[in-house]
Amino acid sequence: MCEANVYLADGRKETLILEAVDRIIPEGPDSWQLTSIFGEQKTIAGRIRAMQLVDHRIIFESVERP
Repeated sequence: MCEANVYLADGRKETLILEAVDRIIPEGPDSWQLTSIFGEQKTIAGRIRAMQLVDHRIIFESVERP
């Protein structure tokens, strides 16, 4: 399986955003559309902090807006 769970990190806390994500598409500066293998979609704002593909984890961090 090639899908990963996506988390949003806020300091040391990580919140699960979407499970079994197989597609991440940039929609603009710091905006991403996530699609799971089940067809569920979410758009999040943030930057990629880490990709741990062996562990099937992609971690985004929040972006401060001026």
